[in-house]
Amino acid sequence: MVRPLDGFRVLDLSDETGFLCGRMLAELGADVIKVEPPGGDAARRRPPFVGGTADPERAVTWLAYNASKRGVTLDVMRAEGRGVLDRLCATADALIETYSPDAIAAAQLDYATLHAAHPQLVVCSITPFGRSGPYADYRASDLTITAMGGNMALTGDPDRAPLRCTMPSSYYHGGAEAASGLLVALLARAVIGHGQHVDVSLQAAMVATIMTGASQWAMDHRERKRTGASYPVGKTLQREVWPCRDGFVSYALRGGAARIPGLAATERWLAEEKIDAPAWEGRDWTAYNHNDLTQEQIDALSGPLHELFARKGMRELFDESVKRGVMLAPVNDAREIANSAQLRSREFFVEVDDRGRDLKYELPARFARMTPYESDVRGAAPLLGEHNAAVYGSVGIGATELGELRRAGVI
Repeated sequence: MVRPLDGFRVLDLSDETGFLCGRMLAELGADVIKVEPPGGDAARRRPPFVGGTADPERAVTWLAYNASKRGVTLDVMRAEGRGVLDRLCATADALIETYSPDAIAAAQLDYATLHAAHPQLVVCSITPFGRSGPYADYRASDLTITAMGGNMALTGDPDRAPLRCTMPSSYYHGGAEAASGLLVALLARAVIGHGQHVDVSLQAAMVATIMTGASQWAMDHRERKRTGASYPVGKTLQREVWPCRDGFVSYALRGGAARIPGLAATERWLAEEKIDAPAWEGRDWTAYNHNDLTQEQIDALSGPLHELFARKGMRELFDESVKRGVMLAPVNDAREIANSAQLRSREFFVEVDDRGRDLKYELPARFARMTPYESDVRGAAPLLGEHNAAVYGSVGIGATELGELRRAGVI
């Protein structure tokens, strides 16, 4: 089937911080060529591994985030390798890189140099703090990026240390932002006639994850604090994450046109369950405004909800809420997401028949549906150097030259 980026070629020189960007573009149709060192990307050597045995061809991170790409090996830090990269760039529409400032300088992979040699190329840089600014040369990990992006300051219980997500979420927020920016630059190229530099800061990308935290400071200099399972409203704390029989659910006492019908439905639900709930009974919900409530009133509304949720499991609560029009959602972990009836019905997961590794596994797919285009997983992540002959052959590097480059350790 036709894909939106059919005919485009993207060189993916990223490490794990940029893997998702390349995969998204590949599933939109671009020929994404993952370029890794001759010894393999570092992500190949990091657990977990399929089957539990260390094997660079079975690293879960590599398999998950490099699906749909082709792969070549190339040492771009050597002069011969840099020359080969230039031949690839001449045929490409975009290049994704995540190099340190020192590596950029050593390999002359800065935007100015690449643009001068290949003006058609969109160059997308994904770095902790962007290519300019006071922190541009700083090293960072997902932990430091998540902290400096503000997310950790608001995550966790107030009487304990701040928390980060178990997965490196800054890489994935940044990767998605990078894909969006790169697409806009490709669209603009058709108008302005040349590529641009898409400069992505992972720290800046994480600001979106603190929701209204940044804007609250801008509006009234109110500094948000960690409040655990509750959210602050005026001088009150209103719970949003509630324990239930087998986990947790999200439910808010907020009002507004979208939520008030659900609050009225909750009142009826509590009555049917025969839960004593005087704070809920006979209330004029059309006049309800959660911003005007005292903490005592919040606590009176919360008590019956604790009792209702404690009686039931996440799935039961969710299914019943859908029937009743109540705005409630389960707090899912990875296993529950994998077993989600909603995601299964939308064919969100697809089975990959990875014949090169003699594996079959499922991956999340179809991050977007665009009629009449396809955007599904196109195949397994590349084996080490799997497409060297085909890709290098497409830029005029024949078997003899390929052999010389291999013997020299360039590919």
